Amino acid sequence: MIFTFLIIGIIATAIGALPPGASNIAVVKTTVQEDICQSLKIGYGAGIGEVMLALIAFSSGMVVQEFFTMHLWVQGLVAGILAIAGLYFIINRKKEKKESKKYGSKYLTGFALSVINPPVLVYWVLVFSLLRGSFNLDGGYSVSLMLFFVGVFLGKVLILYAYGKLVNRIQKTKPQSGTSMNKMIGVILISLSVIQTAKLVLF
Repeated sequence: MIFTFLIIGIIATAIGALPPGASNIAVVKTTVQEDICQSLKIGYGAGIGEVMLALIAFSSGMVVQEFFTMHLWVQGLVAGILAIAGLYFIINRKKEKKESKKYGSKYLTGFALSVINPPVLVYWVLVFSLLRGSFNLDGGYSVSLMLFFVGVFLGKVLILYAYGKLVNRIQKTKPQSGTSMNKMIGVILISLSVIQTAKLVLF
């Protein structure tokens, strides 16, 4: 029964991590330009970042929810950044050089891309509000809760690893050029921006 929380953590994270996000795109790009081992480092960093967001949402759920409700400009800013990043990838036609893998930490990149993501924080607030209706999550940091956060880490890493494996399989059947990959990433980012803007307008 205690491992139920581990499974719930994995499933809840997988649902939130399946839609293309910044860390997913970074994994795709790194897998194409380097290899899946390097992109997995991003996955580990993103997994730690996801656990941190889940911890913040668990500890200060109502505060976080009120903040984003009262400060809609934060969500608008996220939408704007996604749109700008998308346009950059579409316009930029230069192929990335493999030497670029020497710079920066993949772990830190994954962590940063995961943490700087307000919609995910809101998602975890909603998840915990739903879980509190079915499970006792207010008994401090018990073993069950610790297992839940382990599940969060595993869920994030597994989804990002699946993204990397999928890209590897696509590359084997139909190799992608650097330019076409940039265009695809740009379209995904702009689509996310449109979705984020629609949420602000409609809800």
